[in-house]
Amino acid sequence: MSALKHEHIYKSVWRQPEDVDRWLRERCDGRTLNVCCGESPLGDVQVDADSDRNPDIQADMNKLPFKDATFDTVVFDPPWKMGYYKRQTPFFEAVRVTKPGGKILMNALWVAESENTRITDTVVRADDEWSNISAIVEHTKQPGQTTL
Repeated sequence: MSALKHEHIYKSVWRQPEDVDRWLRERCDGRTLNVCCGESPLGDVQVDADSDRNPDIQADMNKLPFKDATFDTVVFDPPWKMGYYKRQTPFFEAVRVTKPGGKILMNALWVAESENTRITDTVVRADDEWSNISAIVEHTKQPGQTTL
């Protein structure tokens, strides 16, 4: 486990700091989906429920409008104030649309799990000494797994 130290000022609550975007971009392989994209520039396809953020596709993170195993990488930064029992559904959707051998890069206050993924890296991050601490967890979808 490693840590990212940030020396920046947020420009918008809907965008990751540039150093976090850079770290994520370095780990994106192939066709990339960014779920709950906000104003993040990452990904070939950007999805958000908020049309004011100008995503490529306005959609619900709980019902992504893509076929199974469509993307090589999924960047996923869900709302941090989700109810405990609602957290796994959008993560399972990210797993569903990821190709076997592909990655899910999830930034959240909790660590999601699936029998069809393995955690391959974890980075703990905080934007400053007074902010929440989150974890960016890299999951790799197991080869041969096409569904949840």
